[in-house]
Amino acid sequence: MVKSARLQLIITMMLFGTIGTLSRFINMPSSIICLGRAFIGALILAIYLKFSGKSLDKEAVKRNFGWLLLSAACMCVNWVCQFEAFKYTTVATGTLCYYMQPIFFIIMSAVILREKVPAKKWLCVLVAFGGMVLVSGVLQVGFDLAELKGALFGIAGGFFYAVVVLINKYMKNIGTVDTTVMQMALVTIIMIPYTSATGAWTAISLTSVGIICLIVLGVLHTGIAYVFYFDSVNKLPAQTVGILSYIDPVEACLLSALFLKEELTIFVFIGAVLILGATAVSEFSGKKEA
Repeated sequence: MVKSARLQLIITMMLFGTIGTLSRFINMPSSIICLGRAFIGALILAIYLKFSGKSLDKEAVKRNFGWLLLSAACMCVNWVCQFEAFKYTTVATGTLCYYMQPIFFIIMSAVILREKVPAKKWLCVLVAFGGMVLVSGVLQVGFDLAELKGALFGIAGGFFYAVVVLINKYMKNIGTVDTTVMQMALVTIIMIPYTSATGAWTAISLTSVGIICLIVLGVLHTGIAYVFYFDSVNKLPAQTVGILSYIDPVEACLLSALFLKEELTIFVFIGAVLILGATAVSEFSGKKEA
């Protein structure tokens, strides 16, 4: 069972690691990509509930509806920023800036949840921040403003992802699949008027490759990946989940260089080591795998 769960999680992280590269072939506004991803993902998860013999816990949804709506709104911003980052900068830079999420969560835990954060974790926050500065390109001579804009979108995406994780902590007695189905459904509902208000429908460019990639993103990277993810994390120790999660950013950087021919500068490489290293130390220090 553990081996099977580990394989499921590895597959999930490998899927997540290809999102940036896949997005390069979807020539649509970020809001449309998010809307399509959420709708297809919600549909796949609803089908999963149907054929697994489970049903949505309506009472749990009703109790937590306010938090679900708030988390869905933050998820909208999270996803839009993530895909905007990929439009302005390299997949590697966008992914690494987005991967600041665990660091943001440490800060939020101290400020909002009033949790005691050890000095070692604060040091990790500073190291990761240094890595983010290197990855963003602000220290390089003649850096591109578009690159900086992409990095800022990635950072904003990571921040709002941390907010979603924080909000989920306030939800009571509701299953992870129920939470995700509702979040995806609410994201779909929120994104429909947003895309209309921003004129995204008029800017859409439909191609067969783009449509196929969007369907793949919704079915594989959202619906099926989330089913695999929640099934595996419930069976594996937290530290195993954390370690295997690093497949995502590492793979994204490699695919960026190999298939998109995006340059991995020495600044990006050092920044990646600082961000991922600091995150790993802060996440696993003092933990023992069960």
